[in-house]
Amino acid sequence: MKRYLLRSLKYFLTLCVLLLALIWLKITYESLPVTMGEMIKIYFSAWNGWAMAATVVVLSATYPLFGFVSRKIDGDIVENREQIIAAMEVSGLQLVKEDGCSMTFRATGLQRITLLFEDEVLVESVGSQITISGHRRTVIRATIRLEGYIINKRRVSNE
Repeated sequence: MKRYLLRSLKYFLTLCVLLLALIWLKITYESLPVTMGEMIKIYFSAWNGWAMAATVVVLSATYPLFGFVSRKIDGDIVENREQIIAAMEVSGLQLVKEDGCSMTFRATGLQRITLLFEDEVLVESVGSQITISGHRRTVIRATIRLEGYIINKRRVSNE
């Protein structure tokens, strides 16, 4: 629950900064003779401003529900270790922690900032499957690559 609230707060602040940037762009490029504070007052004196504020609150409160996923693919974390590391590196992630049945990856550079430091991807072995958990976009990209790498390894070993 604590992690959920922290994620919601991060997205709320990010969306607020985005909203303020849009208001600033409107003032700047339309050459309006008002200050930022006056524009915010004008913006929230109409129902459009309050609708946008409500949208920011709803999006930030619900994003952690659909922004993070787990995907399962056939494979073994020990047998497919090279493919896992290669798929994650191509996805911009590097290995930061590893134990017998799990690996933890983190994004590097600018990608880490764009993910608001919610960049941890956990790869676990569950029976004959590999479970990849983390930020939706990152997990889906890495899963697609990893499935391809595993299929290619099986194809090569069968020849």
